[in-house]
Amino acid sequence: MLVSIVMCTYNGAKFLAQQVDSLLSQTYPVAEIIIQDDGSTDGTMALLEEYAATHPTIKLFTNEGGHGVNNNFFSALRRASGELIAICDQDDIWEPCKIEKQVAAIGDKLLCTCRSKPFTDDGSPVNYDPRTPNYDLPRLLYSSIPGHTMLINRNLLDLIPDQAVVGKLYYDVFLSLAAAANGSIVLVDEVLVHQRRYDGAATFYHVDRHSKPSMGNGLYTLIWSLRHYREIRPYLHDYFQRRYLLLRGIHAQGETYEDVTTMAALEGRRGLVNLLHLCLYHIKYRHHLFYTEGHGLVNYLRSALYCIMQVYFYRHLLPK
Repeated sequence: MLVSIVMCTYNGAKFLAQQVDSLLSQTYPVAEIIIQDDGSTDGTMALLEEYAATHPTIKLFTNEGGHGVNNNFFSALRRASGELIAICDQDDIWEPCKIEKQVAAIGDKLLCTCRSKPFTDDGSPVNYDPRTPNYDLPRLLYSSIPGHTMLINRNLLDLIPDQAVVGKLYYDVFLSLAAAANGSIVLVDEVLVHQRRYDGAATFYHVDRHSKPSMGNGLYTLIWSLRHYREIRPYLHDYFQRRYLLLRGIHAQGETYEDVTTMAALEGRRGLVNLLHLCLYHIKYRHHLFYTEGHGLVNYLRSALYCIMQVYFYRHLLPK
């Protein structure tokens, strides 16, 4: 199958060569490497032009005026001619077998993902979770698949609604939820991307010392969330309203899709009855939302309290 790689750049000259070299070293023959720049003011374009002069698979494009991350990626993805499209960040490093292994795994699915392991050159803190990633629809209501791990079937682009209808969401949230709503995600359970973390990276990144599962961290999260619940909850309403509109725009079918769409709607509503209704859904889908097995009391309690405890995980929504 023909594979296109799509990379969007913006002032990425510092690390760009390592990533481009890893793309050119792929063991699977790539039809084209589309690189679209969003108005860089450093040496990004000069570096890319050097590569393009000796590698005809590289096709360069530049935006007229800054488009931002979302519009840059969506417009670049539409340029791809391959049946399969791999999404690439400018500052990571790919394993040489990334494309080969994902092409072998994707089959008739809309999206194939893999493990991504953070690393740092400058001492920035990193945290790697060795547990098998959970990428079903209930989980992805509260998270997303990193775009840099994705190999997608181009048909997935036709299933996502217009950005103007949904509002501000990152492109990987669109793709993740659309694929999950159609039950069409497969995982290559290997580290195929090394994600560079550094001060000034485009994507939000924060290592939280309270994120590791423990009784103490759970108690800290609950207390913090209770103290700040009223302060953060209004921002959550808007945050999940956009996800609700996205899910409704996908037009999928099935019990899980309908339940998760209802969960997104409940997240955007006030009132104790709505909160209790949401808690019941969290209990129902506890094994999808968390890394839990069995029917122990702790599993049920954690699920029931998640409606409140999640406030801690969205504290970045507060205005600076």
